Parts: sequence; structure tokens; C-alpha cells
Amino acid sequence: MTRLLPLLIVPILASCAHRLDFGAYGRIEDPGVILRVIRERWERVHGLAAEGKIGLDSPSGSGTLRMAAEVRKPASVYLETRDFLGIARGTFVTDGETYAFYRPEENEFHTGPATAEELGRYLPLALPPEQLAGAMLGEVPLLETENLRMTVLEDEGAYEILLRQGRVSQRVRVGTRDLRLVSIQTRGIPSVDVACSDHEAFAEDLPFPTTIELSVPAQRTNVKLRYTKPTLNPPYDPSNFILRPPPGAKIMESG
Repeated sequence: MTRLLPLLIVPILASCAHRLDFGAYGRIEDPGVILRVIRERWERVHGLAAEGKIGLDSPSGSGTLRMAAEVRKPASVYLETRDFLGIARGTFVTDGETYAFYRPEENEFHTGPATAEELGRYLPLALPPEQLAGAMLGEVPLLETENLRMTVLEDEGAYEILLRQGRVSQRVRVGTRDLRLVSIQTRGIPSVDVACSDHEAFAEDLPFPTTIELSVPAQRTNVKLRYTKPTLNPPYDPSNFILRPPPGAKIMESG
């Protein structure tokens, strides 16, 4: 009887094997095809407007706030935060050239050139405006290299692409069914890791993540953006990225 067990178990296990869904694209063997799809989708997204929540986990503190956000490529960002009682905690704006930050608790209005160092004084991630805008859309620059290797992660239903360029490496994961971006991890240079989830279809072949997690492992800093009913590519209004100091605010200029 014991000799029959392997013969009985193997067919059962085989019948329970996970069947991958490769969707309309079918099984892809060339990783370059997947990277091209990612880049083409990014080119279709010019901006976003949404409310939601922003969460922070870092050595300097942690917590969650309500937010109203607007992003416009290449480098414009508006971010307003409130606590769960509706009390304003801060408003940040950059047009890519300069920034402004209003701290209502101290009635201070800070402004100056939009460098990564300056932005890092008020935001949990010290990024130049263009990278900040991209990260808030779930976009991290992909390495330009032909050194590619791809595997299929059957348990996760995902492709994983390893890109190498000298000492720099990047791991990109996308779902096999619709090639939705799952994560990008970069090592060898200062960068931000991104993880994307809760995708919604905003247009044909355009799954967009409504939850975006940004992390800087070296700084042990993680930021989670959870967008509620986001609008992709809203009409561009430059005045949305200009912040004026309220009457009586203490103006503090840098640079």
C-alpha cells in the first residue's frame, strides 16, 4: 500500500498546481517587451489629483495624516496634510524651481530653491522635485541597459526582471496577467524603492496603483500614499502650484 502512495499523491499535487494567468499579452519571453510597456504607460500619465492618506514610518517618528495631493509632470507637487480631527498640519508646494511650505502651528511660511536638501527639511524623502513627482505616481527611473535577466515567480503570479549596469542593479516585478507594476528595487546608487498595489483601470491597458509605498532602506524611512478616487491627468492649472503666505505669517527664506 505504501508503494502506491507516491502514485496517488503526485497526480493530486499536479492537479493543485497554480496555473498562471498570462492575460491578453500571453507568456512573454523577452524582458525588453515588459520594460517597454511600463515606459509607455508612464508616458500616458501626466499628473494626478486625489485625496487620501499619507503614512510615515521612520526613526524620527511615525503616523498617518489625511492628505490632498496634486502632481503634474515633470516636477510640480501640491501636498496638504491634516490630522484626523481636520486640523491643518502643513501645506507644501513646488513648481520644480522653488518651493513653499506653510506650517500653521507656528504660522511660518518657508520658501526657497527646490533642491533635494531643502525639500528634505519638510518632507520625509529628500528628493529633487522631478523625482518626487515621479515617485508619487509610482515611477522610478529604470536603468538603461541591455543586461537583463527574467524569471517567472509562479507563487506570486509575477515576472521579475533583473537589470544590471556596472555595480548598479534593479529588480522590477510586474503581474503576469496585465503587466501591472508591483515593485522596483534599486541597489548600488541612492534611490527610492517603490511598491504598488490596489491597481485600478483608468483607461485601456492602464492599471494605476492607488496605494504606493516609497522606501529608502539606508534611511529606514517608509512612506505610504493611499489615494482615494484619484483623477489621472486632470486639467493643468499652474496656479495650483503657487502658495502665498497668509496674512501675518512669518516669512522665512532660504538659499
